[in-house]
Amino acid sequence: TDYRAEFDTLVDSLVRKAKADPRLDERADVLSILIRARYDDGTAMTTSDLADELLTMLAAGHETTATTLAWLVERLRRHPKVWDRLVAENEAGDDELRRATIYETQRCRPVIDFAGRTVLAETLELGPYRVPRGYKVIVGLDLIHSDDRVFPEAERFDPDRFVGQHPDLYSWVPFGGGVRRCIGAAFADMEMNVVLRSLLTDFQLVPTDARDERFHNRGVASAPHKGGLTLVHRR
Repeated sequence: TDYRAEFDTLVDSLVRKAKADPRLDERADVLSILIRARYDDGTAMTTSDLADELLTMLAAGHETTATTLAWLVERLRRHPKVWDRLVAENEAGDDELRRATIYETQRCRPVIDFAGRTVLAETLELGPYRVPRGYKVIVGLDLIHSDDRVFPEAERFDPDRFVGQHPDLYSWVPFGGGVRRCIGAAFADMEMNVVLRSLLTDFQLVPTDARDERFHNRGVASAPHKGGLTLVHRR
């Protein structure tokens, strides 16, 4: 609660400053856009509403992407041959393997490993089951990603499984699925692609034979236990 109070105070200060800006209508930052937004009845968001929106973007948008990048580094340090191929591809100006590597990291190290929904209909027909209203259905995303029937040799880190093809959105589900699939999925993939390209261009990743880092649950996302600790040299 102390952290939230500090966050709300900071947002209140930023909102006041933005609203006092005579050029607010010309600003393109996220806060200014939210301040100018209106509900269907024409009313603006309260400062509390704005704080909630910004916190959601920070927790759901930034932390999950940053955590996936930490896993990406953790995986690549332990698979130097993939790293070398990525470097060569980057120098050639291509990105097919780079995208596939991001997809594979999201498959084998999903930062959100389950999704849940509450049944609102009288009953939900789910395979041979009839789930009554009010019950919650929890989908184990990691169970799908680690199923050899869906992804052969699922325990193996193998970006080539996605080279030349886009992941199937009913079996590769790090962003959830259906109408409630994460609205920021494309943006997150673009961010990770840009960051990985920068790493490949500017740094040399030092490989390691250390054991895989364990999953560490941080409440929102499952991160590498040591944070994806790595050693690099500038190119």
